[in-house]
Amino acid sequence: MNLFADAFDELTEILEASERGDGLTVDQQLKVAEIKALLSISQELSKIHHHGINPDYN
Repeated sequence: MNLFADAFDELTEILEASERGDGLTVDQQLKVAEIKALLSISQELSKIHHHGINPDYN
């Protein structure tokens, strides 16, 4: 089970639904931005965990 992929897919569905409808409120837009930022951070931490901080420097 890949939680990152599941969360990203669900976020994409929410954004697509909002584009078809009346859109998201400002609070909802901020929450989407927050979720994207957290997913980005988790992706970078995963890279560091698997490859080290600077794998090209070795």
